[in-house]
Amino acid sequence: HEPKPKAKPITSMSSFPPAAAAPTGATRAPPQYHPEVVGHPDHGPEDKFERFERWLRENGAYFPDLELREYDSSDATSAALRDKQYDGGDADAAEEKKDAKSSLATDGDDDGDEDGCGRRRAGEESEMRGVHCTSTLPPNAVCVAVPRKCLITVEMGQQTPIGQAILLSDLDLDAPKHIFLMIYLLWDRKVNAHRSFFVPYYDILPPTLSNMPIFWSNDELAELTGSYLLAQIADRNEAIAEDYHAICDIAPELADIATLDEFKWARMCVCSRNFGLQIDGHRTSALVPYADMLNHYRPRETKWTFDDERQAFTITSLQSIPAGAQVYDSYGQKCNHRFLLNYGFAVEDNREIDGFCPNEVPLELTIPPNDPLYEARMEFWTRGEDVLHHGSGGGGDGVAALAAAVQAAANAGRERGQDPSALVESALRAAAAARERNHHLSGRNGALRAAAAVKRVRICVSNNENTRAMFSMLRVLACNEVELRAISTAPTAVSHSGGDGSCSNYVSRALLGLTGANTGGQEVGSSAASGAGRGGSAASSSSSPPASLYRSCRDIRHPLNVRNEKAAMALLIDIITDALQKYPTSLAQDIMDLVDESEYPRFSNKRHAKIQVRGEKEVLHHFAQWAKAALDVLDVIEMELAIERGDVDEEGNPLTIQDPKFDYVIRAMEDEESSGGDDALHHTIVRYCADVLDSLRREELKIMRRIRLATTRSAERQGQGY
Repeated sequence: HEPKPKAKPITSMSSFPPAAAAPTGATRAPPQYHPEVVGHPDHGPEDKFERFERWLRENGAYFPDLELREYDSSDATSAALRDKQYDGGDADAAEEKKDAKSSLATDGDDDGDEDGCGRRRAGEESEMRGVHCTSTLPPNAVCVAVPRKCLITVEMGQQTPIGQAILLSDLDLDAPKHIFLMIYLLWDRKVNAHRSFFVPYYDILPPTLSNMPIFWSNDELAELTGSYLLAQIADRNEAIAEDYHAICDIAPELADIATLDEFKWARMCVCSRNFGLQIDGHRTSALVPYADMLNHYRPRETKWTFDDERQAFTITSLQSIPAGAQVYDSYGQKCNHRFLLNYGFAVEDNREIDGFCPNEVPLELTIPPNDPLYEARMEFWTRGEDVLHHGSGGGGDGVAALAAAVQAAANAGRERGQDPSALVESALRAAAAARERNHHLSGRNGALRAAAAVKRVRICVSNNENTRAMFSMLRVLACNEVELRAISTAPTAVSHSGGDGSCSNYVSRALLGLTGANTGGQEVGSSAASGAGRGGSAASSSSSPPASLYRSCRDIRHPLNVRNEKAAMALLIDIITDALQKYPTSLAQDIMDLVDESEYPRFSNKRHAKIQVRGEKEVLHHFAQWAKAALDVLDVIEMELAIERGDVDEEGNPLTIQDPKFDYVIRAMEDEESSGGDDALHHTIVRYCADVLDSLRREELKIMRRIRLATTRSAERQGQGY
């Protein structure tokens, strides 16, 4: 691809003019643009990008060793491959900003329609572009400097009449900082029009954003069937529309400068281009011309900041970048759903240098309405949350409180010489009115409670905080009555010494794996059978911390016992199976589809949708594999515990282990992981089985031996007549 002709570059930092003194804060209004300076006799005809670059240079911007390149998708693909050859990088990690229609050729099709793959109309110029080096960039070199007067900041939007109206209102907007950048963009383009200082910048902004999912066709959205991203796209559209109408209510002039579709366009322009900055010690967000043209790549090759001394936004290289290579910005370590929703692309191989993949999928964990322990489980499930429980405003406590209030009012009235019956009648009328209001609210409260029964957690292939929270909530959902009471009841100190009664209580608690500190002071010995799992394993384990540490359903970070952990893992498999069934294709089919670039062209919306759903399924399959491996290991542990208890088979013979023991199974897992074979489990699964389940196993064995010792000592004391 031949570079476009460009104006003579600035060759040294001494060419960068000193910034003029600026007022405190980032509130300076830009100068007006004079259209008579757009043309230049030495340049001849200019396209909009050359005009844009010249506008920046004439206003003090600095990018001497860089140029903008515009290319079709085939050029973009080859450019990405060429750019990444110098450092052994993966071309799939480099993503071009698709600012308008996808740049794929239409093969002479000039009917002006799109085919659902994001192909641009015949004759439409490509909007796919990147920033390239014209000479080798050394490390730690300032390669871009954009002066403050060329930035559009939040404060500039706040100074517009519509911005002032928003500031004076009490609107609860979806994206408050984005709103003011959007308002300035729309207001300045409409009100100042060709007189605006930013006309050259506005001219190079994409006229459409069909790569953004909120603008996708129904056929393109259908590629996301089964993905929660569809709900997020709908939510985004709804939130933008609500913001638009809310602002129109307090500033009707917004409707005169922008339609809802134009408002959406501005939102996605700002969402995909703004930088969070600190200017003169003041936090703000800004649109930065030229800097927003850099495409995404991880790991990052450049860094950016606002330089208060230069009064300019600067980009500095972190490594040597050869001549001709594309210069990238990093949009951060993000899940593909965020890249796709906010930037309009998905990264084919979204992995960090250490192999970590931040792709996520949301899992919904729900208390079934027919759960026999629904009320008790719901109480713990929503502990610490502001949830309207059924019966609020009524019930026995409400009646008692009303009676006490009426009696107090009657007594007070009698003391003041008022008729008590009139006060009582007035109170009863008020109570009847309140009861009627509660009746109308009961449906809404029921809906709130139903929503509270569902918790959504985003998980990725990692043992991070969200993964641990998911396992905690699964353990709550898997609790039987005894376990649920143990984790949700306030602790009560119980003595372990003195008399047969306390020893008997201790043995009963130990049979359930409960210490005196986490039984809640309730006798549960007769409920042991209800907590027994397959093979009669103990219902609980002291490996879990005291109930006083369980502030919420997200805090159970260790297995409660073998039975509960097996039930939790079986539940996880059921949830994942349901989630996978919502997709019309399998993971294997998605992988095959992405090989076919004729059906799923590079940089097309259709391909990005496929990349997104493939990533979600990879996470789901990972946790399905986790749960299945855990169940296999828990079966081994359960057999070892049965042998330790002295269980017998159907013929009355002592049980013996026919299959490999726990240590052998774990060692085999670790060896397979080290070899890196195709069947190797992910290291997070191996560590869970080797560490977490081994800890559970040792605690269960310890409990059994403690029970046996306590029972023996109790029998000895009884035999000695104590």
